[in-house]
Amino acid sequence: MARRIEIFDTTLRDGNKLPFAVLSLADRLLLAHQLARLGVDVIEMGFPAASREEAECVSRVSSEVEGPRAAALARALDADVDKALECLKNARRPHLHVFMSVSPQFIRHVLKTTESEALKTLARCIATARSSGVRVQFSLSEAPHARPEFRHDACVVARDAGAEVISLADTNGVLVPQDIVALVGEVAVVTGPGPGAALIGVHCHNDLGLATANTFAALQAGATHVEVTIGGFGERAGNAALEEIAFLISAYGERFGLAHGIHLEEIGRTARLFDSLTGVHTHPNKPVIGQCAFVPVAGGFPGDPRDAKLHELFQEKTIGRVTGEELKIPETARGEDLYTLVGYNVLSSSHSHCVGLVEIRRAGKTLTQTSHGNGPIDALFHAVDKALGFSTRMVLYSVSTLAAGTEALTEVIVTAELRGQRFHGRHTSTDVIAASLHAYMSACNEIGASGILERPSEFHVAGEYLWE
Repeated sequence: MARRIEIFDTTLRDGNKLPFAVLSLADRLLLAHQLARLGVDVIEMGFPAASREEAECVSRVSSEVEGPRAAALARALDADVDKALECLKNARRPHLHVFMSVSPQFIRHVLKTTESEALKTLARCIATARSSGVRVQFSLSEAPHARPEFRHDACVVARDAGAEVISLADTNGVLVPQDIVALVGEVAVVTGPGPGAALIGVHCHNDLGLATANTFAALQAGATHVEVTIGGFGERAGNAALEEIAFLISAYGERFGLAHGIHLEEIGRTARLFDSLTGVHTHPNKPVIGQCAFVPVAGGFPGDPRDAKLHELFQEKTIGRVTGEELKIPETARGEDLYTLVGYNVLSSSHSHCVGLVEIRRAGKTLTQTSHGNGPIDALFHAVDKALGFSTRMVLYSVSTLAAGTEALTEVIVTAELRGQRFHGRHTSTDVIAASLHAYMSACNEIGASGILERPSEFHVAGEYLWE
């Protein structure tokens, strides 16, 4: 019988750490519903202890999305576990993901404790979570860098405390397939065979371009839980790509006795949705989801040397590819916009600076401002800043043409940062200047709706790097 692989998708958390991308709560809800349609087994929805927004995201998404298990990340700290459990209280299938770095440097210099004390804390956190009735996973962060004896002891403690998944994280992306096979073998000695044994998981980063290869090698060695993101998006060089793992299992499942529950025909829609929500577009040569992935070589040899199963798999229809015009993303429901664009004008010349003029209505009053800029769009954005009275830092400005020809629709996505928080705007038009200005106005309205202008500044950072 084939071994069913548990697909743990962390696009909403790890994928959201791509430096110039941001997913709002509304974006995460949209993506989580699509991930459920895709057939993932677990959706990691965020890290509640990191910020108020992360906690709200986990609470909302875990209570509204049906199907997959709803996972929240927590450090092996009592306060983190309590916060995550509170956010998961309305989830239909809660999954608490507890992690701790097991490298000697981390234990000594960050936790400032001993290995034995760290194990006591770990046991207490897992036991607390298990007593609440949630499914618990323990991940060994920086697993390759731990002392083998301590790595073994951490797995034993996690097993005895009730962890149902024990996962090895190649946090720094340094492993090769032979190494991860050996690590999976170590954990298998602890978990043992048979019903009720903890699942062995892997979380691979792509710094050496081996995330997918390492993940698949781990599956061949006995792992049953894999942590992935759509398109492999994530911090640094990214993570193992969900679609690549799904295709590998589909292609070689019979050979290695593996199976998955992913609906391959939803891959194209999921990847396109992530692109549109973030403005970060997939490389055309990306396996499976790249624009050129299924395009045959012009002038190549006739016929296809692949067997019939592989030939059938490598077709655009397999992943249900969609275009931007076919993908409908609903507008964020945020009530009436605080700022309304009345009109704009822009002067662009090869012999002088560009000048932009905007008219914006707020609370019944019309604000008119002009500004110079390095191009028409830059000038209009600066004019908006002057009219609204705050200045953002542009993190991402993405323009994509959704069809061929000079009258093609153009989609513009902007990510603007203010006081450490990031806000998203999106608009589609045949006029790239109009699309850009409306997208930026949308981001500014997100800023206005957030309340950030009325409350004291907050500092936001990837919370898993903060330990007490």
